[in-house]
Order: sequence, then structure tokens, then C-alpha cells
Amino acid sequence: MTLFMSNFCSIGLSFKADGFRLLYFGVSLFVFLICSAFAKDYLKETPKQLRFWISWIVTFLSTVGLLFAGDFFTCFMFFEIMSLTSAIWVLHRETTGADYAGRVYLRISVICGMVMLYGLVLVKHNFGTLDLEELTKITATAELSKRLAPAILLSVGFGAKAGVFLLHVWLPKAYTHAVAPGTAFLSAILSKAGVIGIILSSSVLGLVGNETWGNLLLILGACTMVVGAFLAVFNNNLKKTVACSSLSQIGFIMTGVACMVLDPGGLAYTGTVLHMINHTLIKTALFIAVGSVYKMTGTHDLNELKGYGKDKPILKAVFAVCGLSLAGIPGFSGFISKNMMHEALDAVAETSALAGVVSVVFTVTGGMTLCYMLKLFICLFEEKGFASKKPAVSVGRQIYSLIPATSVFVTGAAFPLYAKLPSKAVLSEYRNALGILDFEEVFGFGFFSLTVIITTLISVAVGLGLYFLFVRILLIKNNKGERIYGEGLPLWVDSEKYLYRPVFMIFLPFVFAFVARLFDKLTDLIIYFFRKKVFKPLKKRRPVAVGNSFTYALGTVLDKITRRDKKPGRVSYVTSLALFNEQTAAMARMIERSLSLSMLLFSTGLVITLIYMLFK
Repeated sequence: MTLFMSNFCSIGLSFKADGFRLLYFGVSLFVFLICSAFAKDYLKETPKQLRFWISWIVTFLSTVGLLFAGDFFTCFMFFEIMSLTSAIWVLHRETTGADYAGRVYLRISVICGMVMLYGLVLVKHNFGTLDLEELTKITATAELSKRLAPAILLSVGFGAKAGVFLLHVWLPKAYTHAVAPGTAFLSAILSKAGVIGIILSSSVLGLVGNETWGNLLLILGACTMVVGAFLAVFNNNLKKTVACSSLSQIGFIMTGVACMVLDPGGLAYTGTVLHMINHTLIKTALFIAVGSVYKMTGTHDLNELKGYGKDKPILKAVFAVCGLSLAGIPGFSGFISKNMMHEALDAVAETSALAGVVSVVFTVTGGMTLCYMLKLFICLFEEKGFASKKPAVSVGRQIYSLIPATSVFVTGAAFPLYAKLPSKAVLSEYRNALGILDFEEVFGFGFFSLTVIITTLISVAVGLGLYFLFVRILLIKNNKGERIYGEGLPLWVDSEKYLYRPVFMIFLPFVFAFVARLFDKLTDLIIYFFRKKVFKPLKKRRPVAVGNSFTYALGTVLDKITRRDKKPGRVSYVTSLALFNEQTAAMARMIERSLSLSMLLFSTGLVITLIYMLFK
């Protein structure tokens, strides 16, 4: 543990390193360098590059700070910096869509960040420290209520960045409108930062092995993977389809995290970590490829991109490798990680009916992954269209996407070594929560056992069936011999626009305003009651006719003494004194203004004199 700026906010920043942190730092640095090289080529001859590069570097550094954080406060600080600076990538193009998506991203980041901050306050209040190592020891014997509440609050902040269900509404919009290098880094690295935060929250707060917490993560993971795959299947926008695919894959990863909680062991941990790395490499390759296509064609519409990649073998290889790996086809890295997570899920299903249902959802969603990736591949590389006449992607840009795609292929081919990688890179907080992490089940896992092959074949059959019996028949329309890719999604599916926005900007303000007005009227009623019934005045005061109370009283006495009030035509002393009081007050105000002006002039002269003497 290393302390840095120990007096910062009276808490200080602390950092630590272990195998997992170093491993993911290496993966993040690899992606950062590739995306940086791609960004330099992608953004050349575009305005406001300095703004992008400043946010780019600060975001990467804050990601590194988050990754090596030794306490929750350090984690929170860098997490919020990362959220703020990465929003610039979404807003960078300055279009109407980018402005809307950026605002949604910032609003959710700020709101969920405040929830996360309250979680930190609760952790500090309940346990007296934010240090990860100390918390791991303290929370092991703490009450469940003291651990569960802050874990939920912290996971709201982390889950928003990952794009977990209910907090996912920003993701398809932000990924679609962000500049391509930014989208690649958002999907590949920043979404994993949210997942790592949830793993840390579960481990450090002593929730590994807790059934309630594990089932909650399991439900969120299942919903996230299904919603993402559903949106991807129905979409006719290339970049948005890949963005929704990222959402779905985060659901798979969250299911793995749930297995790490419900059935902690080497298989669940290994499968989850490997799929995080796989998804990082795959989405880096895909979003760079998608960005390159957009740069040359100016569109993401599948109907305008039909046949674009017919004579582009590198681009074709990238989409093929990434698509097959995402779908969990044997020979690719996704096959390794997905089957490990699925095996861990089946182990949980032996004692949990919920896990059994999620296991079926896992298989079907894997088929949906094959379906939407097959749709993209056939559209880009097999369909006939005018897009093939558009300018080809430069070899340099194709290489940027080929490098991570090659990594996906190589790690899939060398699966025995690749599968053992996390055994040497365990997140220390997770290991401390368990004591000893057993990797023997990983080393003895049968990747080509009958159960694994049958599950894979079922998933492939579901994917092919969905594509040929659903997509080709219902979503692709035949218009005079030409196939048209339809959107297929009704407007109300946009939950951010038609659910969250009305609730948070119309319904809740109305409810709060109504309640506030109700309390306001109730307060007025209570005050009126006390005035009329409890604190009734003993004697009704006579109003002063003219002047003030003093002039009225003095004038009345003088009138009584001189009997002036009995003499017609004579002016009452009450009126005379009131008039004299008004004239005196007017003269006093005039003198006051004169004195004020004099004091102002005197002060001005004094300042000028002092300045003259100072510089003489």
C-alpha cells in the first residue's frame, strides 16, 4: 500500500498493486496505445483535436488511478474524473444527437456518482475506514444490513458505468454518437472499470457467499444480457448494434460476477476475468473497424452499407473472428470464457432454481449473439449493394483493428495456457474474502466434453434459427427484389426518452411540488388557527391616523390641553406634528445623501493620494 497526498481532503489517496491489477493495466495500456494510434489517424483534419487529446490522456490516467486504488475514496475520486472527461468524447462531434447523448451520459453519471458518494459515507460511518484491506477484515463479522446497504449504493455508481440493466439507458446513445476511438475505449475499458468496482464492493464488504446479494446480481446480469441482445437483433444501425452487443456482453460478465458471489471458486473467477479480457479485445477491434467504415462511407445505416466489405479480406476477417468469439464458437477465446462461466452457473443451479432459469437464458442469449453478428456479417460482406463502390478503408486503419482481433484468435488457439492466466493474477480482495482460491477445477475443466459441446450446439441452433426464421422473414423486407433492413423496434422501447425522462422531469417534480404546496397550505392553516383561537389579542389596537405613534400621542395630549380640537378652523397638533416629522425625515435623508457623497469624494481623493505617494 502506498500513500500519496496524505492530507488530500483529510483522507489522502492510497494505491496498491496485485496480479489482477497489473494484468488489467497491461490490457488497458495495450488498448490505449492502439486506440491512440487509430485516433491520430481518425481525427486528422478535424477541429478541436486538443480538447479531445487532453480528455483522452486524463481519462486514461484516471482509469489507471481507479485500477490501482487502495481505498474507496481514491477509487471514487478517479472514477468521477473518468466519468467527466470521457463525456467529452460523446460531445466532441457537436451534433444534435451527440449533445443529447452527452447530456444523458453526464446526468446519469452525476446522479449515480452522488448515490455512490452516499455509499462511501455509509461505509465510513459503519466501519470507520475506507481502506480496502482493513474493510475486508472488519466486514467479515459485521451485520448483513451494515454491509448490504452500502454495497447497493456503491454498485449503483459502478453499475451505471458498466451499463447494468436499469442504468443502461445512456449506453446505446453514448456509444453511437461518441467518436470511434472514444467508443472503443468506453466499451473496452471504462465499462470494465464499473464491473471491477462491483467485484470490489462484493469482496471488500464481505458479501462473497451471500445468497441475497448473489441472486440480485444474477437477475441484473440476466436482464442486461437479454435487453442488449434484443436491441442488437432489431437494430439496423451498424454502430448501435455493436453498442447494444456491448450491453449484452456486460450482462454475461455480470452473470459471472454473480457466480463469483454464489459459488466462489477458480472456475467462476477465471471465466469472468477471461471474458472481461476477451470483450476488451473484441470490442476494441470491432469499434475501430466500425469507425473506419463510417470514416469512408459517412453512414452507419445497414441499408447503405450492404456489400461494402466484399473485397476487403482484412475487414472481413476482423468481423468473422470477433463475431464467432462473441458467440462462443469453439476455436476462439469467447468459447473458453463463456463455457467456464456457464459451467459455474450450472454448479449454482444445482441448489438454485433461479440459476437454472438464468442458465437457459444464458444459452438462448448466446444464440441471439450469433444471430445479430451473422446479420451484420452477411449485410456487409455478402449482400449486393452500391456500398461496394465507396472508398475502401486504408490498410493502416484495418491493421489497427486486426491487431486485437488477432489476439482474440491466438488466445483461443492457445486455450490451455490462456485459461490458466488468471490463476497467477488474482484480485487480492477476492482472495482475502475466500482465504484460498482453488484453481484445480480450472486446470481439469473439459472444454470439449459432451455437455459443453451439446450446450454450444444448442446455442448455435438458436442463433441460426432466429436469423433465418425471424430476421430474414420479419425484419428484412423485400422491396422490388432488394432486401431492406427494418428497424423493427417501436418508439416506446426507448426507455430513457419515454420512461425515465417523463418520470424524473415531469412526474416527480409534479409530485414534489404538490406535496410542498400541501404542506405550505397546512402550515398556513395551523398558523391561522393559533392566531384566532389560541393567541387572540387582548385589546384591539387603535390605528394611527397620521404620523407615527409618538407624534400621534403628543399631538393628542396638546390638543386636549389647548382644546384646539374644539375650535373650528384650527389645525390639530396631531396633523402639525405629523407634517413636521415628515419634513424632518426628508431633510435628514438629504443630509445623509450629502454626507455619503462627501465621504465618497473624500475616500476617492485619499486613494488617489496614496497611489501617488506609492509610485512617486
